Amino acid sequence: MLSFDGQTVLVIAPHPDDEVFGCGGLIHRVKRQGGRVYVLYLTVGTTQDFSKRGRSTQTERTKEIKRVASLLKLDGYRIVFPGSQFHLRLDTVPQKDIIHELERGQDISLEAIRPSIVLTSPLQDYNQDHRAAHHATMTATRPAAPAVKHLATVVMTYDLPSKAWTGEPAVPPKNVFVPLSAADLQAKLAALKLYRSQLKHENSPQSVDGVKTMARMNGLLCGTRYAEGYVLKRLVA
Repeated sequence: MLSFDGQTVLVIAPHPDDEVFGCGGLIHRVKRQGGRVYVLYLTVGTTQDFSKRGRSTQTERTKEIKRVASLLKLDGYRIVFPGSQFHLRLDTVPQKDIIHELERGQDISLEAIRPSIVLTSPLQDYNQDHRAAHHATMTATRPAAPAVKHLATVVMTYDLPSKAWTGEPAVPPKNVFVPLSAADLQAKLAALKLYRSQLKHENSPQSVDGVKTMARMNGLLCGTRYAEGYVLKRLVA
């Protein structure tokens, strides 16, 4: 069984809210079990979207990050490529630049915090930034001698609402389930509500109701009330 006691977790979030949609419950669980959690937000910017307002600004999304970081008691976070020239355009950023930030970026990176667990976005996703983040993480966490390069012993991809609609082939089934207590789920939902600029109507996967439904479905798949689902990429036992 995978233990979260005292673990150091690095979450790669292409955008602010991905870390909560994907692993907000796990973040809360790790923190209550004495571990540390850091988040690398790859990009944030002003975005036109299909909502009542029609847009969300970089300023308000940055403020949302601060509130979420305080609620979840993150040990640290960093925005790697701020600005609308990068937001939703990570597929135009050279992969080498993204990989460098993941491996050796200032303050929060694989070499800086040496995490035991790395969580990243799935490849099977309609969002181009999510796919770019996945590719960069797989390269940055490639096997190497521990004396030369830090090796995270656990690498997993988290579940996102955008994964429910994809043109990518062979979507891998979730093979790791992390049971959530009622407090874990409530913390995840509370954090999600702080990303109010990104929430959609209640029938959308990107809603509080949609996330709670997914947590219940994952719980049914592993015999618990609530859970989050992941795809394991590496486990060094």
